[in-house]
Amino acid sequence: MKIITISYRLPLSIKKQNRKTTITQTAGGLATAVLSYSEKSNANLTWVGVADFEKSTWENHKDGFSKNFEIEPVFLDKKLNKNFYNVFSNSVLWALFHYFPSYMEYNDEAFEAYKTANQIVADKVNEIYEPGDIVWIHDYHFLGLANLIRQQHPDAKIGFFLHIPFPNFEIFRIMPNKVKRYLLEGMLGANLVGFHTWDNAIHFTECVEKILGLNQRGFVFSQDSHRTKVGSFPISIDFDKFYDAYDKPNVIALRNEIAELYHDKKVIFSVDRLDYSKGINNRLNAFESFLEKFPEWKEKVVFLLVIVPSREEIGKYGERKRMIENNISRINGALGNYKWTPVVYQYQSVDFDKLIALYSSAHVALISPVRDGMNLVAKEYVAARKDLRGVLLLSVLAGAAKELQEAITINPFDTELIAEKINLALLMDESEQERRMQRMQNYLRTHDVFRWASRFLSETEEMHSHDNQAQPLKGKLKAELFEKFEQAHKRLLLLDFDGTLVNLKSKPELAVPDDMLINLLTSLASNPKNEVWIISGRDKNFLEKYLGHLPVGLVAEHGGYIKRGGWEPIIQGVPEWKDRVIDVMQEYVNTNAESFIEVKEFGVAWHYRNVDEKQGFLTSRELLTLLKNHLYNTPTQIIDGNKVIEVKHFMAHKGSTCRDKILCNPHDFVLAFGDDKTDEDLFEQLTGNTEFSVKVGPGNTAAKYRVSTVEEVLEFLNQLEERSVVK
Repeated sequence: MKIITISYRLPLSIKKQNRKTTITQTAGGLATAVLSYSEKSNANLTWVGVADFEKSTWENHKDGFSKNFEIEPVFLDKKLNKNFYNVFSNSVLWALFHYFPSYMEYNDEAFEAYKTANQIVADKVNEIYEPGDIVWIHDYHFLGLANLIRQQHPDAKIGFFLHIPFPNFEIFRIMPNKVKRYLLEGMLGANLVGFHTWDNAIHFTECVEKILGLNQRGFVFSQDSHRTKVGSFPISIDFDKFYDAYDKPNVIALRNEIAELYHDKKVIFSVDRLDYSKGINNRLNAFESFLEKFPEWKEKVVFLLVIVPSREEIGKYGERKRMIENNISRINGALGNYKWTPVVYQYQSVDFDKLIALYSSAHVALISPVRDGMNLVAKEYVAARKDLRGVLLLSVLAGAAKELQEAITINPFDTELIAEKINLALLMDESEQERRMQRMQNYLRTHDVFRWASRFLSETEEMHSHDNQAQPLKGKLKAELFEKFEQAHKRLLLLDFDGTLVNLKSKPELAVPDDMLINLLTSLASNPKNEVWIISGRDKNFLEKYLGHLPVGLVAEHGGYIKRGGWEPIIQGVPEWKDRVIDVMQEYVNTNAESFIEVKEFGVAWHYRNVDEKQGFLTSRELLTLLKNHLYNTPTQIIDGNKVIEVKHFMAHKGSTCRDKILCNPHDFVLAFGDDKTDEDLFEQLTGNTEFSVKVGPGNTAAKYRVSTVEEVLEFLNQLEERSVVK
């Protein structure tokens, strides 16, 4: 087994100097974490990424450097790469996902380039993939990749992690429909989709539900080939690397230089890539406001601002650089003097030792992105403070703010409040600094990047192990089931009604059992070895009218009522939320004339099977969201069924009713058929060696077997009936 890791950039550096080419493996946090996991799990590591060097250079030098893992570069045409990376990835996805829709520069050519690049990378992965490998895809450059790999390898173990925020539905919906579907379907090709925060995970699930029409149970989407789990996996850093660097001789020397240079001043420090999402101008304006509001700090504080060059070829980035530099000049000109420069600005990369020296010299780290998936700078600053000094000012819009609870949080748009928080941070006593730093370091020490990688990959494998294992009920499997049925002495048959014993109709009242079905059920139930139950979502009046005269047990309203001799309610009283749900659903009936409401004793259903397909789907997404808000903290379950939205009492549950009232009796053969999501509640109860479940129709399922149609169910039951002759 190997881990195939895919990211846009490869973890290596190629330098040419004096006609000599050297290739070295870079020690990035992601590479270090994945390598550590592969060593612990005895898995080899192969890294796939887009080359930023010539193919000839690679061919000539690829074997001339030491490496701990295999590297598979992908070579893209320059024009294709520009449209894929600069235009679509960074001028569309980056802008939109960071909530800058006005910066989005969409065009179809760039989207086609994005799809082509994802397919080329998929082809590379398909070349090297072997059964049992784990495929781990990283970031927004490859949102379509998981689905492309899944198409070639349906049983693959695939994880996808997004390193940037995922926007809410109102932002995401801005893109053309073909783009939205491609991106969401692409991500759903993975077994596990990870985000930094639950906010982002919730945004993603809402987009999938409203745009693709798939519903989730416990943040799991069921599909035909696999299930996709969505979760929060906040990335972290190599804590020990930053913590231990505090004592490096070169770091100490650099720190002493900084201390000597600013010996009479407090140091505020920021380091960021050049990007509009970092809110650098907001930060500068807040610092200016601080100096104006607290003039006693003039000449006693200095703001060290380091900006790392990034994507200058993209118009918005070059424009941003000019705006920042103009702002710095204005602030220094207005507030500084010949012996004091308020903002000390550096536009260049910083090596690791100098970065640690700056971190460990700063009295305050000012980190205020206007939107950030995580922001590892905040974690690096905390880890580098082995002296337990310093104060972290952190934007509430950075993912790290949800973990670093001892940071002083700020709204990056509220310059006046930031000014006050800067003053508070500079005045904080050392004991309070120590208390806050200690707590944050304790958290980061245990929640480091190695734990992140291990947890994500383990969860991917765990999710894959529970994937759809349902096998077609035919041939040898069918014969074996018949044999077990014949050998059993106490058989239990649990049969759903709509979509299992009868086909769905335009209106529920039209789906009634015919004489052939009545005769089949009567014959099956007449055998003393057989116990037959109809487990339905229909109300008890319908079941009593059409099936009440048969020698079968009945369960109505998904488990709300049960009938052996007489009807017995599982739930007591009338749901107080019922009238409210009817009123909400009636509004949708009024605007969708072909839809209708089905009122049950313990639930209400809105059917839209007769509404125009597109209109019905869009309306159902809106109704789902509305009901979730109306019914928050009520004892209900909202079911997104087959062209029906149903609200039912949470105790009306097929699984628990069957477990407590039926399965508790002794049986040596149990067989359940069902087609709907509510039947999954029952299938999950059937785990014994003599318990069998059958899913009717498509979709991922907990069932052991699968048939395609109602007709196959009836054919199978007829064959069981023939084998039910008393011997």
